[in-house]
Amino acid sequence: MKSIAITALKFVLAALVIYFAGRQLVVNWAEVSQYDWTLNPVLLALSVFFHLITFVVFSKSWCILMTAFGYRIPVRYGFKVAYLTNLGRYIPGKIWPVFGMVYLLNQIDVKKEVAFASWGIATILGIPPAFLVAFITVYFHPEMVSKILGEGVGVGSLIALLVIFTASAVLIFWPQRTIALYNWTLRLLRRPPVQLKLDKKVALAVYLGYFVSWICYGISFYTLMHAVMDNPAIPVIAGIGAFVLAYEIGYLTVFAPGGLGARELVLITVLTPFLGPVAAGMAVAARIWNLVTEFIAALIALLIKFDKNKE
Repeated sequence: MKSIAITALKFVLAALVIYFAGRQLVVNWAEVSQYDWTLNPVLLALSVFFHLITFVVFSKSWCILMTAFGYRIPVRYGFKVAYLTNLGRYIPGKIWPVFGMVYLLNQIDVKKEVAFASWGIATILGIPPAFLVAFITVYFHPEMVSKILGEGVGVGSLIALLVIFTASAVLIFWPQRTIALYNWTLRLLRRPPVQLKLDKKVALAVYLGYFVSWICYGISFYTLMHAVMDNPAIPVIAGIGAFVLAYEIGYLTVFAPGGLGARELVLITVLTPFLGPVAAGMAVAARIWNLVTEFIAALIALLIKFDKNKE
């Protein structure tokens, strides 16, 4: 009964978030439908290209992390594992990509315990750089969230930046403290601890890899905006940070499959000061663009074959 109640609550919460995001589109539909949307094929293709490059950089960062576990995995294998399992995010629960990762990594002789651990450590090292990008953006463009957070947004973003910088320093310069905290969490979940010595250089390389990945992700979205809008009045930093913030909040909204609804709601909120009511249309365009690119990435991943001689 408890499991059924939790599942029902997740569906209710997901439905509410999707409702509020959809309501923004309905309310602003007149402006969205009457806006003179453009379609620049070159910029659209470039945005998809940058998007796919982002996936490659994410994959490379994970491959660097795997060297700490004693595995040297080619980037193409990392891409295959990441973007075949990535589609599992659209199933409620967020855990399905992990099981897919375990299954695929088993084909190249990576132990199940290592696969689970790599996902956890990658998450720990990957989230702070995203919020660092987001809070830097909010610091320079507080108007993005001032309607929600009020006049204190400047001070709030500065405090958030300091917190993220501190957390990042701990991750990079004291990575074993991070592993100890992760193992403590695993013990609470009655899971075996991770036996890993994470070198500072590896931690720094992974952190910077994810930081660059998030910036690339934002650039690809900024390029998309210029592909479908005629010179949108939004600074490049704001465009990058808006998408990264929305994506990360959507990712952390565990009850929303693929961040559906949550990502759009945040994106509408932070884009509205620059784009006005058509921000709702841009949020929908971003979801379609993201889905199409993830599908292309999955097709590419399918074409990558594991060698018979496993690495």
